[in-house]
Amino acid sequence: MSDVVVIETVTQAAQMYTGKMPDHPLIHVVDLSETCIESRFLNTRICSNFYSLVMKQGVCGQVMYGRNHYDFSSGLINAYGPGQVVQIEQPYKPGDLTGWALMFHPDLLLQHPLNDTIKQYGFFSYEVFEALHLSDREKQIVGQVIEELVCELQQNQDEFSLDIILARLDLLLKYTNRYFNRQFLTRRPFYRDSVERFKRILDEHLSQSSEFKSGLPTVNQLAAEMKMSPNYMSDFLRKETGKTAQELIHYRLIEKAKYLLLNTDSSVATIAYQLGFEYPQYFSRIFKKKTTVSPQDFRKLH
Repeated sequence: MSDVVVIETVTQAAQMYTGKMPDHPLIHVVDLSETCIESRFLNTRICSNFYSLVMKQGVCGQVMYGRNHYDFSSGLINAYGPGQVVQIEQPYKPGDLTGWALMFHPDLLLQHPLNDTIKQYGFFSYEVFEALHLSDREKQIVGQVIEELVCELQQNQDEFSLDIILARLDLLLKYTNRYFNRQFLTRRPFYRDSVERFKRILDEHLSQSSEFKSGLPTVNQLAAEMKMSPNYMSDFLRKETGKTAQELIHYRLIEKAKYLLLNTDSSVATIAYQLGFEYPQYFSRIFKKKTTVSPQDFRKLH
């Protein structure tokens, strides 16, 4: 396994990719045409402890992200959260790429509402093949926001600077979220099939939980079988069903629990173990939370 290079700050990243100092120590927009990768960083796992939005429009080599290869392609936005790891496998030099990369440190968001709302943007944990494909109009809109952000970063800093910078950043993230939601809608036929596949996989896991005592199915397990990132899978399921992956797991568990409570004489503890729960108390707590009554009371009422 290759060594890991940890990039803690925006300044480190700007210097690594462009050899230049950033306009602001906590947020910077890189012109990808000015970037290069030194040979010493090839096949090295690079972990950045800040957020990034990257709009790539050139074609140059491959990047390994998680278990997947990714070719730079036109009009794609990828988002990376703190702690995610990429591995660059082919060199590139200034001029090979076009586009931009926005990097900002979590410290920038302290004491601002974005510090909380950014946690709602699941796209920072999507896999590279789940990238956002922008239309020409969308590229123009986000490009304009980036230009305004760059202009503000290059101004002399004053008491209004941070508010304006964060307002531009907030707007960009809202547009990105809107366009990801649009992408879910335009790919609806694919996702409808995926919902059914998710339900089949979930039912298989629930059957195995009873037969092989394999425990409760997890979002990560199901996402791996769906060949999606957990956040992406939950987001598209919420768009199609109104429920996240975890909510759908709980819903199917409760439905199966209701059937067992009404059609068998098994104790609540036995049913909990059959469903894959390690502790019957945890099963009873979830059941009451979802139905407002305990398993025992549900059985008596019906």
